[in-house]
Amino acid sequence: MTASGFNTEAAARLVAQSSADFAGAMVNALLYIGDRLAIFDMLSDGVPRTAARMADDTGLNERYLREWASTLVAPGYLNYDPGARAYLMTPEQIAVLADRESPFYFGGGFLYAQACVRQLPALMDAFRQGGGVSFADFGPEISEAIEKLFANGYREAVAKQWIPVVPGLAERLRMGARVAEVGCGGGYPLISVARTYPASLCMGYDLDPRSLERARTTAKALGVDDRVTFDLRAAEDLSDDNQFELVMAFNCIHDMAQPVAALRGIRRALRSDGAFLWSEARASDQLEENVGPMGRALYAASVMHCMTVSLAFGGMGLGAVVGEQTVRQLAREAGFASCEPLPVEHPYHRVYLLTK
Repeated sequence: MTASGFNTEAAARLVAQSSADFAGAMVNALLYIGDRLAIFDMLSDGVPRTAARMADDTGLNERYLREWASTLVAPGYLNYDPGARAYLMTPEQIAVLADRESPFYFGGGFLYAQACVRQLPALMDAFRQGGGVSFADFGPEISEAIEKLFANGYREAVAKQWIPVVPGLAERLRMGARVAEVGCGGGYPLISVARTYPASLCMGYDLDPRSLERARTTAKALGVDDRVTFDLRAAEDLSDDNQFELVMAFNCIHDMAQPVAALRGIRRALRSDGAFLWSEARASDQLEENVGPMGRALYAASVMHCMTVSLAFGGMGLGAVVGEQTVRQLAREAGFASCEPLPVEHPYHRVYLLTK
């Protein structure tokens, strides 16, 4: 620190962070290219390839491919054999970048970031004038990105790990129950429930027609479209005939314009002895407790997508950083009798059980 009070070491650390963020932004764009142009798909066989062979196998420009691949070698997304001048992917890199069934797959993150960046002019207008950027304005890639980010985790966790923790719930679904998912998007949690509990009838609700069409296509491909339906409906418009033994809402309540109204709709649609499973990110309500990689990602996603899609409709703008205190407060306002975290561990989600 200098005599004037300027901390040169702190400034140097901030420059290093700025440099890392600059490189990360640029690399993310190249990861997006690798996904969209199927370069990762081509490399996913693990065979070493020179830039010339990559060009032959993809029909893309050799010079661009060589520079693209060299960039991704530097942070460890690809490997390089100097003797053969060849690029290749390890099993771990394939799992993260190319294998869409892998629990480690992160391809949706690259799509999500680029879909958000495209909206910067509209987002800056919202900074100046208020309001926000609607979900529809983000275009079709945002639905695909969210699906890719979360689908594999939902496939593994919802039906096989989260539901069995709720006393008696899995047995009710095995016998045959009515299940709903609000903000269902591409429908993977609901479809996983239908596949695991074939005696149950499942209904998904969302306000994005593109997501619903993707959900219907997936349900048909997996052979569960006879017991899974998807409809265009807001959570606050759910009927009050107390029809569902289970309602689910994963990582979506915070995006909604009126979260409390949505929760009230869910409560109306829930049987008196039903269960509502609601997930948000593993975050605190206190900013100082979110400092670090998770908080960095959540707050960025919040301002660039989650918060603004709510504010676009004059909503609450809750944002993606929703801790347990806020969840409990919203649950009370909606009239739920109880709200408790499920005793499950997940690197991203914190899951709550709410009852009437």
